[in-house]
Parts: sequence; structure tokens; C-alpha cells
Amino acid sequence: MTRRRCSLSPSLPRCDPGPVRGICFHPTQPLFVSGGDDYKIKVWNYKLRRCLFTLLGHLDYIRTVQMHHESPWIISASDDQTIRIWNWQSRSCISVLTGHNHYVMSALFHPKVSIKNRVNLSLSLSQSIHPSS
Repeated sequence: MTRRRCSLSPSLPRCDPGPVRGICFHPTQPLFVSGGDDYKIKVWNYKLRRCLFTLLGHLDYIRTVQMHHESPWIISASDDQTIRIWNWQSRSCISVLTGHNHYVMSALFHPKVSIKNRVNLSLSLSQSIHPSS
């Protein structure tokens, strides 16, 4: 059996050194976000087939990324034991959430609650679930 390495698309440039651990599409725009072992969050336009910009701030592997369903926010979870919330329009980190004492494996926005209520969850290897509101 022949094994082949798969990529997202042969026509998208490969610019992520190392594994990509998280990816999420924007619900209405031709964008997706990726995060991985290079500690970088990248925002891509799949119609233009290129990376638009990179967000820096995590100090270890990024486990998951998610785009908010109505606001210009990205949530990311990292092995640096933090969750960061980013405004992808201003290209800035707007919040760093701490409190985990091990790798943060996942963080999610609530799929229906308005951003004004700021409900999200995070999961850690410390066997804990942290609600944040």
C-alpha cells in the first residue's frame, strides 16, 4: 500500500512548518483560521488561495482555533496554558484567559449565544473544564 501525504489543497501555498492542529471556517466569508506547532495563528482567504496575516502571542503549540459566528473574534487554546481571544479585523489579541495548570486542549465559543454574553468553554489535560462568562 502506498501512503501519500495529504495537504489542504495543492494550489494553496504551504507555509506552516510542522503540524496544523486546528482549523475553522468563517460562517459567511471566504476565510478560515489555522493554528499549530509553529505557535502562530494564520488567517487565510481560500478564494485568493493565500494567507492574509499571522497573529502572534502564544508561547507553545496551538491546539484549537475557532472563529466566532457573528463577531470578528477568534478563540485559540494552547499548550502555554492560555486561551486567547483575538479580533481578526484589528489583528490584535484582546484577551488572555489564564487559570489552567496544564495544556489547554480545546476552547469554544457558544454557537448561539450573543458575544455580549461571552460564553465559552475550555478543556485541559489537568482533567478540568472551565466555563468562562
